[in-house]
Amino acid sequence: MKYVIYGDVHGCLEEWEELRKQIPKGAYEISVGDILDKGPYPVEALRYAKKNKIFTIMGNHEYKHLRKHWGRKVHLDEDQQRVYPQLKKKDFEFIESMPFFLKLNHLTIVHAGITNRIYLNNPPLNLMTLLLFLREVDENNKFLPLDNNNPNARYWADVYNGHEGFVVYGHNPFLNPKINKHCIGIDTGCVYGNKLTAVVIEDTINIKYSIIQVDAKQKYAEPHAPLE
Repeated sequence: MKYVIYGDVHGCLEEWEELRKQIPKGAYEISVGDILDKGPYPVEALRYAKKNKIFTIMGNHEYKHLRKHWGRKVHLDEDQQRVYPQLKKKDFEFIESMPFFLKLNHLTIVHAGITNRIYLNNPPLNLMTLLLFLREVDENNKFLPLDNNNPNARYWADVYNGHEGFVVYGHNPFLNPKINKHCIGIDTGCVYGNKLTAVVIEDTINIKYSIIQVDAKQKYAEPHAPLE
């Protein structure tokens, strides 16, 4: 069985349809999440994933809309205020079905990342939600929030020791897939005018993979910082 894992789509449905034309026949398809928000067709892309039985990991954008649906106090930005009213009961049922991670032999798929302190044997919810937001860790491998001023901050993937296997993740956009010894980041900022990327996993025990990509048709949103 081959597995195809897609990076953050963020409403770039046309690019997603184009990328799917490249995948191996019969492959099992997985999204790292963040299908919603920012791009031109966020709700349509979410429904496209469900219709095409693309197994989807919870992203922080899906989780934000879900928490709003649950009645939690959530601040939606202008774009999210456009998206949220379009979501129907069936959409929230699909989002509620999304797990925080998926493990397949030595392969682990999460939305954002994992620290060397987090083990995925039934972790509590507060640790699970870190999998949606993680970027940097401190010298003790503890989660650091965005825009922290810690001089010892390190990107989690650069210090990840492989204890949960080979990790495929999205969330943080890069110009090119970020390849480390024990993980690969495949959010290549399609919504920011770069590329939509997928990784094709050919062996989930002795990890073997290849990368497929399509160019964004245009720039739909501005990144918080230039892609590196």
